[in-house]
Amino acid sequence: MTGAPPVREQPPGRVRVASEVVGAIASLAALETPGVAYMCELQGVPVPRPLRRQHGHRGVRLEMIGSAAIRIELGIAIDPGATLPELVEELQRRVARDIQKMLGLEVVEVNVRVRELASG
Repeated sequence: MTGAPPVREQPPGRVRVASEVVGAIASLAALETPGVAYMCELQGVPVPRPLRRQHGHRGVRLEMIGSAAIRIELGIAIDPGATLPELVEELQRRVARDIQKMLGLEVVEVNVRVRELASG
């Protein structure tokens, strides 16, 4: 008795993800990183926390490389007392992991611009 459905040889269609969604995933991953106080526009304007959905991509610049890879630039404010090398390493790891896990995109770079030191 074989109740298995037939295997499709072609995928049923395409999926397109808005850049705002990719930016929101990157922002949320960044905000979950200990030592990141809040996201900043890359021009230096803070984004209020908690992140509003319609502005979830602020503080993130994206560049597609081909059709399945991405370069990300983040603008952040750090907490006083944060150890920058450790914070950045964890931030880059989390952002790359979440983008790859949720969207299947290869993250080739996560560049970080520390725009502000949050008031303690």
